[in-house]
Amino acid sequence: MSIKCATAENIDCGVSAPQSMFSPWLKLILGFALIWALIFVGGSLAQLLPGARHMARAIDERGLRATAVYYTDFEEPAEGSERIRDSLDYVPHGN
Repeated sequence: MSIKCATAENIDCGVSAPQSMFSPWLKLILGFALIWALIFVGGSLAQLLPGARHMARAIDERGLRATAVYYTDFEEPAEGSERIRDSLDYVPHGN
């Protein structure tokens, strides 16, 4: 940086950042509105996917907590976990 640019008289010696056309608050509100639309409008449209109704019915019939990460109190995950553990412990060997 030169001595000329460091003086207070010469303010425009560097490249100025481009100014945005929109206010930061407007961008924030627009971002929240977009997230809201994705959650509520996109989520409503997800019900139209093939298999979504069947999956929702199976969740309701079995009383599953759809947001749970791992189930230990249901038979299906216990069987799956046991099968995975057995396949890792008892690897088939070819003759």
